[in-house]
Amino acid sequence: MKYKLILIYFFIAFAVKAQHYPSFSQYIVNGLVINPAYAGRNDMLDLTLAHRRQWTGFDGAPVNTSFSANTPIKIKGIALGLSYMSDQIGTSNNQSFNFIYAYRIKLGKVKLSFGLQNGIMLQRTNWDKLRRNDKQDALIDGQAQSKTAFMSGAGFYLHGKNLFAGISLPYMVNTLNKNALKENPLLISTGYFIKLNDHHGLKPSVLVKMIPASPVQVDINLNYYYKKTCGFGISYRTGSSIVGIMEYGINKQFRIYYSYDYGITSLKNYNGGSHEILLRYYFGYSFNALNPRDFQ
Repeated sequence: MKYKLILIYFFIAFAVKAQHYPSFSQYIVNGLVINPAYAGRNDMLDLTLAHRRQWTGFDGAPVNTSFSANTPIKIKGIALGLSYMSDQIGTSNNQSFNFIYAYRIKLGKVKLSFGLQNGIMLQRTNWDKLRRNDKQDALIDGQAQSKTAFMSGAGFYLHGKNLFAGISLPYMVNTLNKNALKENPLLISTGYFIKLNDHHGLKPSVLVKMIPASPVQVDINLNYYYKKTCGFGISYRTGSSIVGIMEYGINKQFRIYYSYDYGITSLKNYNGGSHEILLRYYFGYSFNALNPRDFQ
């Protein structure tokens, strides 16, 4: 119990000091939450709903829900998007709303996109949720705080039929934190789809998360696909966990994704792992557009 309380206080302190950035195992298909330049990636309107419960059975562990929508518009080269994220950590809850703009240019067989996101974050911390021995503790009772901040981020995204590479600073401006640019993450992602034959393919990918004064975290992934309909994969997150990933296409427009994180640190003795489920729907389908099943 003492071990749990120490970690909960650590999460709360980190969330108050800076914008907490959650982990995502399905970052390839949930691209808009890590890089605004992802908007318009699949040349059609697509909606993504994701829910992640980290360290199940651990009181105060992070719970994250996100929703995003993005689409190209009739003005050549421009794509728009919206994103919402709710992140609960201990007694702290952050909700963010972002409007996203991306401008894309064609470079031979690939497209280069520059994206901007602007929005607000609503941060609420309620210390009353903490369990304490003395119910009359005046230092804790009534300590609910609410704050509102303006946020802004940017990113670049390069992609072709079978490859992608991106770099982003999702929260380089945060009016609640004067050191936002120094304390928030730089995210670098890249991957490539390898077609083995008409029915089989492999998709290696990497996500690097860099936060000053924190260890660099790297996700190394390898996914296998059968008939571009179902996929299975494994991921290693440095110093954290091993992740199993599954996805299935109900049809050409609707796909379901699930991942399970198994911790490799001593914390694994205090929780049941992390679960992440994601639903994605494409509005419209065109064989003339980039096939979303080839490489999301």
